[in-house]
Order: sequence, then C-alpha cells, then structure tokens
Amino acid sequence: MQGPPVYVKMIVFEEESTSVFVPSDVPEREAVDIMPSVQTASNVVNPAVMGKIRYLSEPFQKQAYTPLQFVVEGDIVKGAIQKMEDGILWIEADDLITEVEVAKIEDVLWRGQPFNTRI
Repeated sequence: MQGPPVYVKMIVFEEESTSVFVPSDVPEREAVDIMPSVQTASNVVNPAVMGKIRYLSEPFQKQAYTPLQFVVEGDIVKGAIQKMEDGILWIEADDLITEVEVAKIEDVLWRGQPFNTRI
C-alpha cells in the first residue's frame, strides 16, 4: 500500500561563529606503551569447540538444541546461544546474557553429554 509523499518543512538558522582557534607553539604528543603480544594457551580456540558453536549458532539448531551447557575454565554456563562476534559468545538464560570468550570454552554439552555435530 502506497501513500502520498510526505514533506517535512524545516527552518534552518545560520549563525556566524566568532570563535578563534589559536594553535599551540608546542605540539602535544601522546605516549603509547607498546607491549609485545604474547599468545598464551587461553587465546587459542579449540577447532572442535568452534565447529560445535558455529553449528549450534544456526537458526534451527538454536531452537532444537536448547539449553546448552558450556564448560568454561571448569565452570558450567547454561543457556542458549544468542550470537557470536569477534571471539565473544553471548549466552542467554532467563533474560540474563553472559559474554564468554570462545577461547575459554573447553566443551559444549547438550543434555549433560558432549555435543556431537554428526548427529
């Protein structure tokens, strides 16, 4: 259904600025500390876990395999995958969203058993 075009009338006032910019004689420099990047085992994503998360992030799987349990550094985080972006997984449970680094996830469980993508 199409309607007539909508026109919005706006009144614009132009104002002349009287501000004066005076550059400083001494340029300011920001000191930046450069730390060497050290890749630890906690930054490495387990390919098997990543495969499970990608599979379970699909729309049908989000509905079919719920709730999931994520083993994160020995603890269990329960819920459904909301989204994954930039190495962070958002898990939703009871209107509470938990952010978890994918590299810290040790395993994904469904019904208390390790999830197998070849079901």
